[in-house]
Amino acid sequence: MKLSYQAVFRKTDGNEGGSVNKEILTMEEASELFGVSVKTFIKLLREEKVPARKIGREWRFSRKALIDWLSSGDSQTYSSSEAEARDFFNKVAPEWEEWRKVYYDESIKNRIFELNLLNEKMTVLDLGAGDGYISRSVAGFAKKVIAVDISGEMLKMLQIKAKEEGISNISILESDGQDVPLKDSSVDMIFANMYLHHIEEPEQAVSEMGRLLKADGKVFVADFFEHNNIELKERMHDIWPGFKPAKIKEWFKENGFDNLKIETVPERFENKESREREKVFIFTAVKR
Repeated sequence: MKLSYQAVFRKTDGNEGGSVNKEILTMEEASELFGVSVKTFIKLLREEKVPARKIGREWRFSRKALIDWLSSGDSQTYSSSEAEARDFFNKVAPEWEEWRKVYYDESIKNRIFELNLLNEKMTVLDLGAGDGYISRSVAGFAKKVIAVDISGEMLKMLQIKAKEEGISNISILESDGQDVPLKDSSVDMIFANMYLHHIEEPEQAVSEMGRLLKADGKVFVADFFEHNNIELKERMHDIWPGFKPAKIKEWFKENGFDNLKIETVPERFENKESREREKVFIFTAVKR
């Protein structure tokens, strides 16, 4: 009799119905063993050397190896690029408005209004909101703005500035934007300004945008074209040195977007330091 793929890999100790005693685990079973969501487990795979094998397109894990790996961990040695970025932005939050002028000017948010993307009934999501460069600009043209950022200090600055400007329709969420605690199809518009190059798995962030947007919802992404400015990358704790337009289009197309458009932000040099900034693109698309 020919055994199924699952039967070949299954090893139980009298508990055929569950994954508790299986030696070879799927992604879903491994995340269940750790007591986390699949998204969180995928994030762990990216950030740590988890014992695993990829068979074709499927991950497989040894239950014993996972438990041994978990038991040998040391919390004091834990470090990740995401944590480093969080620490960096927490530190520079009070001066961020001056910092960002070196890398991009008002052209990005001006383009939002030139494209006529907003209306007063919209719920808008701002990923990588920082101190509210986008959020505070669009709040008067939307019903609600949800500002998401990995840095709690940045979000505090956003709240302070919003209060000073009399803005009351911005709520905040501290998150890396890859697993946002909002329902599917819950927002009308997503802005992601200088966000994707700080994310280890930008494809996952794009997938999350697809989940959160309503049908016919729009995205507005501003980021660097791919560059070789290593000094900039290290100084700003960037993970990616910008992106190729074809790759951006590919990620969004694979996640149910069409009407894909990319344009270059015009360079407007204000000072010598600004002349060293990398070229920025604006990408827009519609969720189908």
